[in-house]
Amino acid sequence: MKLVVFSDSHHRNITDMLAIIEEEQPDAVLHLGDVVEDAEDIRAVFPQLQLFQVCGNNDWTSEVPDNLVVCAEQSRIFITHGHLHGVRRNTRALAAAAKKSNCNAALYGHTHRADVHEEDGILVANPGSISMPYVAEPPSYLRLTVTGREIKPELVYLKETQKKPRRGWRR
Repeated sequence: MKLVVFSDSHHRNITDMLAIIEEEQPDAVLHLGDVVEDAEDIRAVFPQLQLFQVCGNNDWTSEVPDNLVVCAEQSRIFITHGHLHGVRRNTRALAAAAKKSNCNAALYGHTHRADVHEEDGILVANPGSISMPYVAEPPSYLRLTVTGREIKPELVYLKETQKKPRRGWRR
């Protein structure tokens, strides 16, 4: 099963997300918040595609949940934006929340920094920002290949030809 994970699109990069979905042909898309309306726009273009979303710190009036457990094959994936788990400091509370929910992975956004690591037996991953990375990296997303309980994470950075200067994007 292939999952594509976006975060922190901030109403800025729906075109790239749609192109990525066309190219990747995932079984499902996960949007980790900021801004949930972007996930709704994806749903409008791809109504047949399974889409899971959580709200971020900039989604003030959203009725979308803060956390969600997504089942993919025999894996359970805890998804959240991360601001309620203190991910700017570290990911210990996030990994603990995933473990408490019997998940083998935890996905988060909020920091706009791509990251993949293991913490206390939990795969912890951040796709970075699809439109506003805070570091000298291009925009990015996460591709997850799930086979049974095994999850293979791959950070994917947009190619030079896809990069467009954006207000707020730091080089």
